[in-house]
Amino acid sequence: MSDQQQPDGVSVHTGFPNPAVDQRLQTLDLNKLLIQHAASTYMFRIRGNEWEGAGVFDGDIAIVDRALDPHKTDVVIWWDEATGEFAISKFAGMPKTAALWGVVTATIHQFRA
Repeated sequence: MSDQQQPDGVSVHTGFPNPAVDQRLQTLDLNKLLIQHAASTYMFRIRGNEWEGAGVFDGDIAIVDRALDPHKTDVVIWWDEATGEFAISKFAGMPKTAALWGVVTATIHQFRA
């Protein structure tokens, strides 16, 4: 098959595209990708190493949406009255006495500050 004749659904990349030439390119907007409800979305800086097994590291930024109803497998932020701090866990593992704060929809891991 030549470069011009590709089957449907196949994408061929031959280098970095020139935005001045390719009008089909859209800008990459992290707000559109990561935030569903802007008025109810907050960012938390994660502290601690308890979630490394799930790919969430100390210093990562958690995107938290307070408008979402949590599912039992969702990662959530909740208020721990006993310690006076926020905590993170799966919704199903959240203490019954804890106050749900929001659903974690994404995390951002910075390799370089």
